Amino acid sequence: MKANNLKKMRPLRVFLLQNSAGADVERNLAGIERRLRRAPACDLIALPEVFAVRGLDADYRAAAERLPGPIVKRLMALAARARAWVLAGSVIERCRGKIYNTSVIIDRRGRIVARYRKIHLFEANLDNGQVVRESDIYSAGTSPVMAKVEGWPCGLAICYDLRFPELFRYYSRHGAALFFVPSNFTQKTGKDHWETLVRARAIENQAFVVAPNQCGANPRTGIVSHGHSLVAGPWGDVLAAAGDQETILAVTLQPEALLRTRARIPVLRHRRLG
Repeated sequence: MKANNLKKMRPLRVFLLQNSAGADVERNLAGIERRLRRAPACDLIALPEVFAVRGLDADYRAAAERLPGPIVKRLMALAARARAWVLAGSVIERCRGKIYNTSVIIDRRGRIVARYRKIHLFEANLDNGQVVRESDIYSAGTSPVMAKVEGWPCGLAICYDLRFPELFRYYSRHGAALFFVPSNFTQKTGKDHWETLVRARAIENQAFVVAPNQCGANPRTGIVSHGHSLVAGPWGDVLAAAGDQETILAVTLQPEALLRTRARIPVLRHRRLG
């Protein structure tokens, strides 16, 4: 993105909501709405991956909806009421017989402006012999998706995508100044990899990374999410970080930080491969 275009962007006030979702969709959504009612005004509200339901594959299938379904429509109303953009970290999308883990961006007027289907599906073999494999329920998305939020060019990703730098390089080549990475990163991997990966994606591409994460234990599986929602600046500095409890982080992203970082070390101009 050219420096002149960066200068046209204004500061972006972002709230990251870190929650501990269970299998009860209504309870999860009511809790989110209740917490946001007490929050001051902002430009964008960012929710984690599977913020509305967390449980077994059967729970996800039961909550799957054609977009916009009941969950997304409720967030569309929230966005219009709050006059703020909403990053619906991920909802379970049903489309043509398939199920996707899909991130949705809603504008201040309550309109869907972008949807991204998670490309890289998580798989892990846990120490207790338990296997977690998202491909058992989800189909993989096939396309990167970008959106403009208040003039900020943004690249969309979800959780496990964070481990694949080529996705973020694609967004960077297309002018991204900000990456969204809503997540349900587990405690086991999160304690070793979460902050390192978030900051690495920021440093490599001299961009902001907004990464709201779930916390607490999945009540159906017992798997604990790492929490520690994070915002990294283009220098790789941590601008805001949560602990392991439900909370709201507030941070203002400053375009000047992009200009300073990219002028200091012109990495983006020095790329030779991709």
